[in-house]
Amino acid sequence: MGKKGGGRVRVKQVGPKGPPINPLQDLMVPPEEMIALPPKMDSSITHFWPLSQTFSMKYKNFPCIWPSYIDASKTMKEGRRIKRDDAVDVPTVQDISEVLQSMNVRHAIQPYMGYPRDVESRWFNQGRILYDLEQMKERTSGGTSVVNSDSNSNSSNAAIDVDDIPELSDGDDNMTQKQCWKIIASKVETMPGRIARKLAKKKALEEEARKEKARKIAAAKNTKASKSTGGGSNNKKKGKKKR
Repeated sequence: MGKKGGGRVRVKQVGPKGPPINPLQDLMVPPEEMIALPPKMDSSITHFWPLSQTFSMKYKNFPCIWPSYIDASKTMKEGRRIKRDDAVDVPTVQDISEVLQSMNVRHAIQPYMGYPRDVESRWFNQGRILYDLEQMKERTSGGTSVVNSDSNSNSSNAAIDVDDIPELSDGDDNMTQKQCWKIIASKVETMPGRIARKLAKKKALEEEARKEKARKIAAAKNTKASKSTGGGSNNKKKGKKKR
């Protein structure tokens, strides 16, 4: 007769007990070194000015302005719509909103939108503003008095410098929108918020330069100290050779 249990053989496990070991564990990136990407913000978030018109403003038919429209660091292909001489360096939606607030023009801010023609704007200098064009016309009397006074040009044709810009397919009011963009660009540098941000950035750069200089001085001192201490230990004692 066979053994009890049908003659089956029990196999005893030999080796470390516990959960199975991953053979690729040494190639894995430690959790503290992993790159955590920031969450993508909702591009439909909209802020209104004035706040009293948050629920009554019909902004969807307003024309929009992207910071790239008046950014001197952008090319025409990347979305700049006015001459480089009339544009400003890296304007933000906060700067544009501050200009519109100073002119008492109602507008809606969408701070997480990315300009389709400029891939960089999807993560750097995001946002766009939809503004009331009719109010803009009223505040500037059509925009002619500001746009025609070009301080950067000494020629007699300064009022028609927009002829150097290729025509865009925005409709009959394309020129009016360009005039509004030039007016906004001309006022950005005088806004208190932009001035404060530029001063803060300048101080941060100066502080970083000071720290870098201090690091270089400390590194030079350490190098000099190591050379002075290491030089004496390498001297060999002179004496007679043993025969």
